[in-house]
Amino acid sequence: MTPPPEEPEQGQPAEESEPERLPPTQPARRKSEEDEEELPRMTLLEHLDELRRRILRTLIVVVVAFFGCFAFAEEIYNVLARPIEPHVDQLVFDGVTDPFIVFVKVALLASVFVTSPYLVSQLWGFVSPGLYRREKRYAIPFIFFGSFFFLGGGAFGYFVALPFATEFLVNMGLNSDWGADIRIERYLSFAVNVLLGLAVMFLLPIVIFILSQLGIVTPRFLMRHFRWAVLIIVILSAAITPTPDAINMTIVAGPTILLYLLGVGASALVQRRRRRLEKEAEEEWAG
Repeated sequence: MTPPPEEPEQGQPAEESEPERLPPTQPARRKSEEDEEELPRMTLLEHLDELRRRILRTLIVVVVAFFGCFAFAEEIYNVLARPIEPHVDQLVFDGVTDPFIVFVKVALLASVFVTSPYLVSQLWGFVSPGLYRREKRYAIPFIFFGSFFFLGGGAFGYFVALPFATEFLVNMGLNSDWGADIRIERYLSFAVNVLLGLAVMFLLPIVIFILSQLGIVTPRFLMRHFRWAVLIIVILSAAITPTPDAINMTIVAGPTILLYLLGVGASALVQRRRRRLEKEAEEEWAG
């Protein structure tokens, strides 16, 4: 049986008990749910609804730009026809509605390039809910460089890829003593395919940057699958410029491969910055 505690004598202060010591704790580690704000959670239906609303906004803006570009459709067509003018005397049409269809296609193509900054901003707006606040600061650089690469791809297609492909394909028939009777609509469809195809392919670094920010790809992953990426780029280049020679295919595939490597560099910067922030956070918590 435990004896009762001794009571202090009269006039003597009670001895102060030693405070209870807590066991030592380990340094806190950086956790995203502690240091970062909680990301909004969206269901699949909410994602689809968000995508639907942004597509609707994009269509409205493109349609408005279309009517403005349609007023200058003939001038825009004259610019698009310059790459083929040195190789044929005159383009022809064999349908009553062909001129109207050509002007509609020309106006649509021009409206897409005119509204490209808005299109890129809608892309950013769709993926931004999956980013943290510090990552959303890249909005303006993303829109700027996204528009730059998109317009740069279209310019590369107009000044480089389209003239080379047109010259090769037309001269293939002329060198065989065939007469050239090229329809306006078919040439325009070919030009749209080259210009839009290259504009989209030039967005490759931007796409890789987004995937790196979301943690979907890493530089090691991109380089490990580099051969597959080259194969896909070559296939897409062959589809954009359907010519059997390696020169025209290289004109399209070469810059795209360089853009892929540029995307790998952007992914490496994202990963390096992420590791630096994690290291700084761990040192802060440890201190």
